[in-house]
Amino acid sequence: MQRLSLLHLAPTIAAYFGLTLATPRPPAERILTYLRARRPPVVLLLVIDSLDCSLYRTLSTELAQIRTLLARDGLVFACETVSTATTPAIASMLTGLPPESHGILTSEEVGTSAVHSILELLDEAGMPTAAVMETKGTEPLQGRISYVCPVDDREDIEVYDDLITSATLDLLQQQELRFIFAHLRTIDRFAHRGMDLQLAARITNQHISAITEALGDRTGVLLLCGDHAAHLRARGASSQNPGVPLVVTAP
Repeated sequence: MQRLSLLHLAPTIAAYFGLTLATPRPPAERILTYLRARRPPVVLLLVIDSLDCSLYRTLSTELAQIRTLLARDGLVFACETVSTATTPAIASMLTGLPPESHGILTSEEVGTSAVHSILELLDEAGMPTAAVMETKGTEPLQGRISYVCPVDDREDIEVYDDLITSATLDLLQQQELRFIFAHLRTIDRFAHRGMDLQLAARITNQHISAITEALGDRTGVLLLCGDHAAHLRARGASSQNPGVPLVVTAP
């Protein structure tokens, strides 16, 4: 897999939609070429929390839909991560800036940072965007982008991801949307609690299948990636960071 950084995502998405971001990384040319060749009306960035490259390989059988998409028409990269935590990692994906530059380390700081994400910049430029994620993360985006779909955190993470997927499917019916961000968390919750990761991957695979079927109906392009290395009990604190996968595909 060619190695990139999560910091390449925002400038690549911006470049496809005709915007330029002042970021430390340029657009990823192979991904930008892929997008321009297919000219999707909508791009969906789907983050699978805690899906790192090691887990991606270990759970490849359970994540069968990803293999199917790649075999049909796709690219896969290994990406350097920028944080061990979700909020700063996602902020970096959406701004193209490292955590020390965007300063968004918690959900509360999303609303206080002077840095605008690709969600806001595209919407301001007349290209509607949407975000589907945990309620605290969406609150600062209310009134700043076209569609905000909050999902309350809960003990039953399977129900949580069901609601994330349902909202994403509803958004894909909105023809004016150009960019959608969504965030699935089952693998992360199972990893933290030492639960069955194969089951978590099968559950996640069902969500990916449903979302990609609807995205295919819109002739959209999917950018699917992890956010940080999985917090597994079996791994020591000094374990090498395996990076996260980034899959680019037109379902």
